Amino acid sequence: MKSADQILVVIAAVIFAGFGAWFLINPVALAGIGIDVNGPSARTDIRATYGGFELGAAVFLFWCATRADRHRIGLVAATLFAASFGTGRGVGILLEGGATTFMWSLLAIEVGYTACAVRCLTRAAQN
Repeated sequence: MKSADQILVVIAAVIFAGFGAWFLINPVALAGIGIDVNGPSARTDIRATYGGFELGAAVFLFWCATRADRHRIGLVAATLFAASFGTGRGVGILLEGGATTFMWSLLAIEVGYTACAVRCLTRAAQN
């Protein structure tokens, strides 16, 4: 039977893998949110940062999901990843005075995931 830790780690891994593959293959997708993708260096950096890094995080999380003794570290890592993205996005929204619906949606996912993961981590620490 899968644990809540493992399920949350797999969810994060799938999300990171999806975004990572998307941006590695199609870096100009970020043009839709206002990121300049006109030069080859910009597209290469998008592939590295949004593609490669997220794929690396996904591989690590999938690795963590494969064994019960790694579920907890995977969940801690996924929680920190999501919380960091959410914090950065939240600060950006506040400093910029608003955001697109897409940015708000990503923030909601990041905050929601972080809340679920922290609850899971806290509940396990109390047992």
